Amino acid sequence: NELMRDPMVLQAMQLADRLREAKGTGLESEDYLAIAEATGVAPEYLKFAEQANSVRSNRNFLDNVRHQYMSLENDTRRMVASGMLATFTALFWKMGAWLDRLTSNDLVLNSEYSIFQTIGYILMALAVYNCAVSRSRKTAIFSGVIFGVAAFLMSTIFGMVFLIRGMLIEPFLVLLWGAGGGLLGLISNTLMSAAKGKSASKGNTDARQDLLKQLVDLQEQLREGQQSVTFLSLDVVGSTKMKIGADALAIEFTFNEYHKFVEKVSEKHFGRIHSTAGDGITITFDHPQNAFNAAKQIQTGLLEFNALRNKIDTPLQLRAGIHSGEVVAPEAGNVTSVNFASVIDIAAHLQKECPVGGIAVSDAASSSILGGINSIGKERVCAHDTWATVWQRKRVLDSFKPVAPSIVPGS
Repeated sequence: NELMRDPMVLQAMQLADRLREAKGTGLESEDYLAIAEATGVAPEYLKFAEQANSVRSNRNFLDNVRHQYMSLENDTRRMVASGMLATFTALFWKMGAWLDRLTSNDLVLNSEYSIFQTIGYILMALAVYNCAVSRSRKTAIFSGVIFGVAAFLMSTIFGMVFLIRGMLIEPFLVLLWGAGGGLLGLISNTLMSAAKGKSASKGNTDARQDLLKQLVDLQEQLREGQQSVTFLSLDVVGSTKMKIGADALAIEFTFNEYHKFVEKVSEKHFGRIHSTAGDGITITFDHPQNAFNAAKQIQTGLLEFNALRNKIDTPLQLRAGIHSGEVVAPEAGNVTSVNFASVIDIAAHLQKECPVGGIAVSDAASSSILGGINSIGKERVCAHDTWATVWQRKRVLDSFKPVAPSIVPGS
């Protein structure tokens, strides 16, 4: 009673009932071990609690028998089922023989076709199937032996009950019945295992073929978004320091104009803004030449931008990095949908290694630029094992400081 009141035992019993309902069969030893690990209740306690609960519950006799049977291990259930089938097989055989003797006449003597004997043969077929589906050959053999021995013994007992005369009862026959049952169990289990093996092999082959087909289809779909692109990474040098002490309206106006300036130049060279993060801008191009031309125009165009549209005392200076490579766009044809690609990362790392006012062009990108590396420059930088050639503008405007004009509406 104290065990039945333990919350952990009750939880384990509920878990066992749910697992039994989900499987549709009784629980195996590994199932009880899994429940024990989950709840901390020993498997022996759980089995004892289930038996005690079935006795104390309002279940009828058949429900209790069924519950007790389903709580047995799989191998034990096979052997018990063999004994039960042998008992009922013998019962129906002898009932059929008894009924035949009662209804026999001069024309029909000892008929072998009564309904009871037919049922007996059906039960015998079920016994063979019970051996065939056993997990191991050892269980199949023992189940067959139990069926043979039990069928012989119960036939003898029921023969005496129904007063059937002329039965040949020899002690050594029980050995023959047992050996025959074991052999039948072994053969049926071997044939079933071979059939399952072929079915599983064929199923595995078909499943593998289906997976390969799905893999090929998936690769083709992914390749639809695969293309070679070039990314230009731009960043304003020392932007945080530039903003310290500057007028808030001047900062907002200047950087808004800077973004418009970069976007306009990029569109002129068939580029699209990919993403922005703070003062950094990433632009995508279909060809490295377009990216290089746009980057040069942005760097050289800063002279005019700082003179006319920069409302902060400090001039804007940029670093730029260019890299080309293959990407797979989630949306085919839309490179801006690419969020995670090494091409973008390397372009950003090259930009950080680039001198102020320069453009670091990776070797992968410069190979497609007119004139190659020699047309870009001589200085070399490296980021994450990726080498790049640095282009520098002819005039360095680091000392340029435009006079900060006042901001007026419409300027």
